[in-house]
Amino acid sequence: MFPRETRLTFQDFIAYRMSGITYDRGIQFSQDIGPIAATLGISNGNGISDEASLNSAGFNRPDHGFDNNRSKTFFGRIGGDVGPVAIGLFAASGKRSNAADTTMIDSQVLGLDLSQSINDEIFWFAQYLQVDWDDFLNKGENASWSGGFAGVDYIYDSRWVFSALYNFADANDLEGSATVYEGIALNSLTAAVSYYFMRNAKMIIEANYDIQATDKRDGAGHDTKEHYLLTGFDVAF
Repeated sequence: MFPRETRLTFQDFIAYRMSGITYDRGIQFSQDIGPIAATLGISNGNGISDEASLNSAGFNRPDHGFDNNRSKTFFGRIGGDVGPVAIGLFAASGKRSNAADTTMIDSQVLGLDLSQSINDEIFWFAQYLQVDWDDFLNKGENASWSGGFAGVDYIYDSRWVFSALYNFADANDLEGSATVYEGIALNSLTAAVSYYFMRNAKMIIEANYDIQATDKRDGAGHDTKEHYLLTGFDVAF
């Protein structure tokens, strides 16, 4: 929907990682049907077995970003233009580990995405996801949560780019579960300035403000504020 690898902020599209629809490998087929673009695909885990443990709440945590199981994920998307705005509907169905990491369970993701380019200078985009995990906490105890992001990139000239990104998520059924998955709850705002020395080399200054309230009741929620100020260089070859 929105390739994370080409985003202009250091901050991630968090809902993609939390919902488990990243780092898969597979195949997809696309076809334009009149004004509608349709995509169908199937993906598999990428074979990476070394995963960082999910050991802290909040959006800055390692969160089992690699899909290393053999089960397949089936996905599809249809999209088109409504006036100047591109709109798309996404669905995915597959498997993931339950909260105790003891068995594989069914996972479904539904998504809505919007985007627009204005005079090739301003690019805005938004994504909403509804996630359902069957038997996630315990047998017969399903978990649903929702989240997404909205962002804008302003191409001032060939050197300067200004970006803003808002991430949000509601833990819904996982709220009060006394698990680290309470940390799915998210509310953060990021602003970044990039200066391009050349097409594949840039300097970035980025600030993130964590709006989400802290919750230290059981040690499983959003325990600490996670503001940051980042400066650095990004070079690609």
